[in-house]
Amino acid sequence: MSTNTYSIYIDGAAPNNQGGCMKGGIGIAVYDVNNELMDTCSITVNRATDNAELELMALVEGLEYAADGDIIYSDSEFCVKGYNEWLDGWKAKGWRKADKKPVAYRELWQQVDALRKEKYVEVVKVRAHSGVEGNEKADSLASMAARK
Repeated sequence: MSTNTYSIYIDGAAPNNQGGCMKGGIGIAVYDVNNELMDTCSITVNRATDNAELELMALVEGLEYAADGDIIYSDSEFCVKGYNEWLDGWKAKGWRKADKKPVAYRELWQQVDALRKEKYVEVVKVRAHSGVEGNEKADSLASMAARK
């Protein structure tokens, strides 16, 4: 593994997620091996959306940014388990879950699957709002993008 690996923190923010979010945001914070902030990105999504979709969009953006050997940290159980545990099963079942219902956000998961084939990237769960600097920064960037 390269010594130039990055820790990439991703997050999505959907204000009024339960009541119909009409605009959301994605935040990405990239740290080097010395835990120095190397890069940030915030993206505004100007349409109806929800937190799960935004978190998954952040995963796609993180995977596009990542190089072989990088680690992506997400506070989304949906993204982490989807990437690490569920993706291969969904594909084998024709993009259906165990209950035979279609996988939500199939197109985004297909992008994740394609990017996963290009390089080795770990996706790791981080606890939300627990003081982890990278996660707090990604959350702040996502929230800022959602408020633009």
